[in-house]
Amino acid sequence: MITSGVDGAKQGWVYALVEKRRIVELSVINKFRFLGYPTLVDIPIGLPDEGERICDRLARKMLSKRASCVFSVPCRDAVYQNTYEKALETNRRYQKKGFSIQFWNIVEKVREVDRFLRQKPTLTAFIRESHPELCFMSFAGRPLGSKHKREGIAERLKILSAYLENIDVIKQCRRDVPIDDVLDALILAISLQFPLKTIPETPPKDRFGLPMEIVLPLV
Repeated sequence: MITSGVDGAKQGWVYALVEKRRIVELSVINKFRFLGYPTLVDIPIGLPDEGERICDRLARKMLSKRASCVFSVPCRDAVYQNTYEKALETNRRYQKKGFSIQFWNIVEKVREVDRFLRQKPTLTAFIRESHPELCFMSFAGRPLGSKHKREGIAERLKILSAYLENIDVIKQCRRDVPIDDVLDALILAISLQFPLKTIPETPPKDRFGLPMEIVLPLV
């Protein structure tokens, strides 16, 4: 079975297609779309009207010292404001707190996936939200170090090499795509080759019926 992992990047969307122990395809697309295979994507799906998503709170607890890797997802109305300042004001009204500029920097991608799935809600059965750090932790048995440091990249390559026979395909990916985005897409694709755990077990849905969940592999 071919599975897909998709990770947002400055260049668009990095995607990986994996079949058993081989990378089938590794590239970049400009616009988010369904690639035709079961997909895990590292972007929030399902936006709350108020309050914090349960899945984010559980994910941070699991990652412990690496909890900051999991964004606090603002409310839907904040996501669709046209400035960070207005978004903060809106979120403080409904969530009683602000949210990071790092999340605001990816807000266009959050909107892109949200609009796509609202138009094609049946695809939520095939496109699900995950988090690369949770996936890597599942394979390593512990949270890994920063993916922006040489040691962290080496840790991730070692894990991927244990499950992929042709890891050298990474070298063929576009040079302007950061290596950490490539590694994230790959671990998401590999994770779908295993049974999945959903947090929370019974995820709530947002006002448009999109599940507010994060899935990770049971290795």
